[in-house]
Amino acid sequence: MNIACVHVVRAILIAVLAAFSCLVSALDGNVIEHEVSIDSDVRTALIYKPKRADSHNLTPAVIALHGGLGNAENMQSTTGFDHLAELENFVTVYPNGTGLRFLKNRRTWNAGRCCGPAVKKSVDDVTYLSRLIDDLVLNYNVDPKKVYVTGFSNGAMMAYRLACEIPDKIAAIIPVSGTLAVEHCSRANSVAVLHIHGEIDENVPVAGGEGSRSVAGVKHRSIKSTMDMLLAHRGCGTPTVEESSVVSKSRYECREGADIQLLLIKNAGHVWPEEISPNKTVWDFARQFSKK
Repeated sequence: MNIACVHVVRAILIAVLAAFSCLVSALDGNVIEHEVSIDSDVRTALIYKPKRADSHNLTPAVIALHGGLGNAENMQSTTGFDHLAELENFVTVYPNGTGLRFLKNRRTWNAGRCCGPAVKKSVDDVTYLSRLIDDLVLNYNVDPKKVYVTGFSNGAMMAYRLACEIPDKIAAIIPVSGTLAVEHCSRANSVAVLHIHGEIDENVPVAGGEGSRSVAGVKHRSIKSTMDMLLAHRGCGTPTVEESSVVSKSRYECREGADIQLLLIKNAGHVWPEEISPNKTVWDFARQFSKK
């Protein structure tokens, strides 16, 4: 490569890095660390408010719950939801679960059966996240009819628990790689559900039980059992099934409750699934629903 080409390539790289730096700085400028006080405990969440959001129009919110031993920052960077939030104008929220004494950023959620210190300490994550939703509505102009919750693994289980216990505050949930971890869920009928799962997940197996790569030491509920619990009181018909080389999608239309979809990703394990443009998949499903 001659000297002129080297200078051209260097100039292009500098321009690209500068543009990326500006984008990151612009995004970082809208991130707020929000605190929720519960008794003597202070819980935190990162909130990203898009530039187009204003005080005159209500804005939807997507709450993204990290997996077991993850944290808010990790979920924010892994999902990259903030970029989509800028394009589609919704608030993104990344709450923190409960950390270990000496590893405070290795956090878990008390989703029922799972997981870790949050369950052992009987942490009331439902109250924390319920109050966080209230704060979003009061302080960040979030539309109370358009609050959506997604989550990965232990975070997916927590999303399910919220749908079961505070369904009046949530329009839709999109659990990824995590099944129901509570024993009762009869109140969730008004909450739409899109469950996303890798077919060869070895942490939370499709068939249930303790996965060969599980670190939680928990026997997880199967996807079939999870679907049966959700479908029990919704008056849903036989699912419409669509197959492709990448996914198998089952759609349940329900007469007495919100619709349910199951998306199984072929040859995928326990990961935030890049095969299906996950952020767009989450948002395209969620945006269809609004609380009455």
